[in-house]
Amino acid sequence: MYQLFNAVLILVSFCIPGCTKKSDPVNIYESKAYQSITKKGLVVGESIWATSCFRCHRYGHNGAVPYEDKDYWDKSAEKGLDALHKSVWEGYKGEHGVMPAKGFCNLCDEDEIKKSVIYTFHLARKAQVAKQKKEQSNL
Repeated sequence: MYQLFNAVLILVSFCIPGCTKKSDPVNIYESKAYQSITKKGLVVGESIWATSCFRCHRYGHNGAVPYEDKDYWDKSAEKGLDALHKSVWEGYKGEHGVMPAKGFCNLCDEDEIKKSVIYTFHLARKAQVAKQKKEQSNL
């Protein structure tokens, strides 16, 4: 009986920490949501971006980091979609400035905010590629 108790105790001590550990976030660029977003989803994200997000993020106003800053956006992508969505949904105060709750889109629902986050990272990639091409053509 004592051996059975010890075996169960050992099994539980290994299982409980493993069951409660959060998995590491998936880089947004590698996430299923990013890779499988439909054109319609991107249009929704773009429309939210065009009415709210662009004010700061396109040119880096109010502490927002411009899309061309590849290092910043790649580092942000590592936080994963859930954390990025939470930052926009609830608002966020960081070293670069303040993200207001819902990024100024007070009428947006959570799905629209998620699509705008995904669109933002699509746009960041495009801006970075355009910057790289421009730099190469200037050589």
